[in-house]
Amino acid sequence: MKNLKTIITVIAISLATTFTTSALGKNPSKDKKTLRTEIVSLLGNKIPLDIKESSLAEISFMINNTNEVIVISVDSKNSDFQSYVKNKLNYKKIKLKNIKKGEVYRMPIKLNKI
Repeated sequence: MKNLKTIITVIAISLATTFTTSALGKNPSKDKKTLRTEIVSLLGNKIPLDIKESSLAEISFMINNTNEVIVISVDSKNSDFQSYVKNKLNYKKIKLKNIKKGEVYRMPIKLNKI
């Protein structure tokens, strides 16, 4: 009887795990790449800032219920870049539909000197 309960528990856990993973998006990495592409297009190719040396920055943002980007923080040494990102991205609508609302996304960006 104890073995039967154990087997039923294992089957129930494996079925629950299978159904929850299939309930998520079909390809979450593709959705994140599409999100990155859309964020980069909102920022633009040429940033009108005087960047003296190449550096890395990280943008933390989330998507609200109305598909707007909410910038949480910009981790960069360049304060002009921080304000530029906030002005360009904050409350801009995105076109993706299969994105999780309320999840914090982090996107690394490389700033190249001109």
